[in-house]
Amino acid sequence: MSSPLSELIDPWRAVEAGAEYAGSLPLARMPRLRESLREANGEAVYRLAFLRDLEGRGVLAGEIDALLVLTCQRCLGAMELEVKASIDLALVSGLDECRLLPEDLDPLLVSQESIRLPDLIEDELLLALPQIPMHEPGECASDEGLAAANDALEDSGRMHPFAILGALQRKGG
Repeated sequence: MSSPLSELIDPWRAVEAGAEYAGSLPLARMPRLRESLREANGEAVYRLAFLRDLEGRGVLAGEIDALLVLTCQRCLGAMELEVKASIDLALVSGLDECRLLPEDLDPLLVSQESIRLPDLIEDELLLALPQIPMHEPGECASDEGLAAANDALEDSGRMHPFAILGALQRKGG
């Protein structure tokens, strides 16, 4: 059974209880992520479960889905990025335990009694962001301006040094 998202939880107790959380969290409540977004509308939908794996380790598993609106760094227009982040974290209390984890599990160092699940969700979304957000080739508004400029060059039959700039200026880009 899922519970609403608590601000602070004790992850070890959550593992023992087999706690599950499902719901949504507004993107506007994520200040670090909001800095990278063009628009902070919408929400992140999450499903999180604390459990024990086959080796008896405490694990946090789940998924986070969100539609993020970023700024394309090529055309400076709005760009939608659909994020489907999968979470597979092993709860560890020290660095020695991290070295013993299999490659498919990332460590979640739990040095305090409580963790903030909204921060964890925000962290996963930040990790899913591209380093340089750009539209796919052919989808960018700047691609249309360059195509128009190339057409102008082909139509004139000869190369002028500033023909591309002129075509972009006529196009309004």
